[in-house]
Amino acid sequence: MPAKPNPVLGLVLGIIVGYAGIVGGSYAGTRLALTRQVRFDSILTHGLQWLLMLAAIAVIVGLLMVIRSIGAGVMVGAGALMTLAGLVVMLAPIRTAYDVVKLFQVPGSRMLAYMLTDGSALFIGIILLIAGIGRWAGDAKTTRALRGESGGYNPALAPQPQQWGGYPGQQQQPQPTYPGQPQQAQQQDRQQPGGYPGQQPPGNTFPGQQPPR
Repeated sequence: MPAKPNPVLGLVLGIIVGYAGIVGGSYAGTRLALTRQVRFDSILTHGLQWLLMLAAIAVIVGLLMVIRSIGAGVMVGAGALMTLAGLVVMLAPIRTAYDVVKLFQVPGSRMLAYMLTDGSALFIGIILLIAGIGRWAGDAKTTRALRGESGGYNPALAPQPQQWGGYPGQQQQPQPTYPGQPQQAQQQDRQQPGGYPGQQPPGNTFPGQQPPR
């Protein structure tokens, strides 16, 4: 039996790892950019630690998203935080945007969160948010299915009423009628126990048959 989804816990973890991803990813990415684009040094000799840091953050966030029980919440939480922060930085006044960027700055560092200023966080956040909502909806269906298997009412498994004289699973056969047979007589045929399909009750006649004298 698959683990019961717990997207609420994943939502909290998603906000945490989303914040850590912006802070750590921006810091490591800026270090790599300075090494490669400003100093023109080799990453293997002067920036390998920042490359490993960037990869480690991505691996941790990805592993949390893979976990079946909390993956949907992690995606929604991280995506919502990145999307909201990215929109504020892009649309808010400059002073407000600068204050928001400083919230994602490594303490003691002058490097700003470039993932917010260049739109990377907004782009990634929208993707994670849409994918997370879809997965959350799928996990909700899984939860309802698990509840049905644990004793909930399932209309497909409800016992069907049996007709008198039938066998389990036997389909009800239509009863033949004759021309001129009254409707009331047809109903009596279905209600009388021990009758046979098409059997006429006393008092009914066939077309052309003379009544008894």
